[in-house]
Amino acid sequence: MITILSLVSFEKNTITTIQNTDKLVHFSFYFMLTFLLLRSVKRNMRFKYLIVIALSFFYGIIIEVIQKYFTVSRSGDIYDAIANLTGIICAALLNYFILEKFSSTKV
Repeated sequence: MITILSLVSFEKNTITTIQNTDKLVHFSFYFMLTFLLLRSVKRNMRFKYLIVIALSFFYGIIIEVIQKYFTVSRSGDIYDAIANLTGIICAALLNYFILEKFSSTKV
């Protein structure tokens, strides 16, 4: 879903009616991606956080590169990558400090 929504062209006024709304969309996509990946990996897996964060981050970078060099209607943006990384970090922190520390069920 992230790949399709990141590469398909939309009309200018559909998403960007409020300034920088696309950064919130990037944050949300990568927050959910990281959150769901972390929740689906075994709790005691070695380097779980490092692997999931790296995969999510590199996936986001690949999408930005594809947007910049392989599409005509989309453009790669460093601020989009920063929004992606912010969503990734927030999801990892939420998962680690709240869900794993206070959860009584093992994932």
